[in-house]
Amino acid sequence: MTDIVFVGPSLPAGQVERLLPDARIHPPVAHGDLLRLDVGPGDRVLIIDGFFLQHPPVRHREILDLLARGVTVAGAASMGALRAAELWPFGMRGVGDVYQLYRDGVVTGDDEVAVVHGPAEDGHRILSEPLVNVRIALRRAVTAGVLDDVEAARLLQLCRDLPFRRRSYRALERTAPPDAAEVVDRFLTWHRSDPWDAKGADARLLLSLAAADAAELHPAGPADQPIDNLHTRFLDSWRSRHAGATVGGHWVNDRDVAAVLMLLHPESPARHRRAVLAGVAQVDPADPDVEDRAVEVAREQGLLAGGPTGQDWLTDAERDLDPREAALRLLVRAFGTTPYRSLAWWMVAEPLRRPALRAAARQVAATAMSLNETMLPRTTGGRRPGGRLHFRTEVVDGCFAALWGCPPDGLAAAAWDRGFVDLESFRYAAEPLVAYLRAFGPPRLPAAPGGPVNDESRAGTPVRVG
Repeated sequence: MTDIVFVGPSLPAGQVERLLPDARIHPPVAHGDLLRLDVGPGDRVLIIDGFFLQHPPVRHREILDLLARGVTVAGAASMGALRAAELWPFGMRGVGDVYQLYRDGVVTGDDEVAVVHGPAEDGHRILSEPLVNVRIALRRAVTAGVLDDVEAARLLQLCRDLPFRRRSYRALERTAPPDAAEVVDRFLTWHRSDPWDAKGADARLLLSLAAADAAELHPAGPADQPIDNLHTRFLDSWRSRHAGATVGGHWVNDRDVAAVLMLLHPESPARHRRAVLAGVAQVDPADPDVEDRAVEVAREQGLLAGGPTGQDWLTDAERDLDPREAALRLLVRAFGTTPYRSLAWWMVAEPLRRPALRAAARQVAATAMSLNETMLPRTTGGRRPGGRLHFRTEVVDGCFAALWGCPPDGLAAAAWDRGFVDLESFRYAAEPLVAYLRAFGPPRLPAAPGGPVNDESRAGTPVRVG
């Protein structure tokens, strides 16, 4: 069993190590972090802190994905409490006062757990006071008889009126109106004699329960609501962007690997064509009649009423194709293309997703990254945001037109037939590979299992790769 803890300002890392000695400690969770984890049934992901502004926050669907895979996910104190209060019906576990306040609807604003803090090198030192801490301290003051309900409610409102970056007990003291000064002084005098960090206490509770293997932290089960419609293009795109592996010192995500296989594998167009048509026909891609069945289904659904339409998917050179082949190309291009930002691992035809091919493509992508990195300092004005090596459009187009053996005016069709919705998407995916191709030529990627695909009806001249 592996315990992974996402924590930052709510609790020092040293306390995490003492309470849960074998845990793997990560910084506050952000969008994509959960998709990088290599976890499964029996593992536990404990979320305490998370980013709100510096990075996109962790998405609900990322947590649901872990729950659906049998991973125990629990939260407390801050982002963990917030997400647990939203996802407890589906099996995310939450503990502590902050979680209960959110779960019961007493607190609804994300800002109540937000804090300003220093960098990781400074131990995420807290520079403001979360409103939820003030709320719970006021509640304790009422219980202790220091304040009455009306006084506590007024002080809470005074703190709420401050931007979350400016919230602190000192700011409450400085900004309180004169008629509230005595109440503020009474509260702060009591609080300073008996301080209580609610978020820290909740974080310690979560870790203590985990160390004790408490029943409260059990995985999602039959008593929880089923997780339906989990896998969407959004999740698949996020996973391809964030999941991956380090090769030669470079992080290579699954989208990089997909781009290599779609652009450089010689079987990519034929495998992609069969996969898309099989999806239209709802048959196995290995079905020898997949093309006939796809055309038949398309006609039944009215997609080809009156013959092939959607001529924007055909080039001028393809206008005189026989109706059947025109229809097939239209279907492949209309249903099998995506923008680069939505490129996901599932877009790669299943035979090309085998481990050996994936590993080889990841190595090609890592080598391309290393080469691009080496060339950047020698390129005047060649750096783009993100450190991309920039080539002129005609260089990218010419490189791949030669690789694929197609004329320049056939490049759009060749890109469509590999799954790219337009030349802009193709170029963005292809540009990082230009230096590699010019230096080493096309890679010799392993063949897909099952032998070559008979694809005599492909558009343009045969693909020329290695």
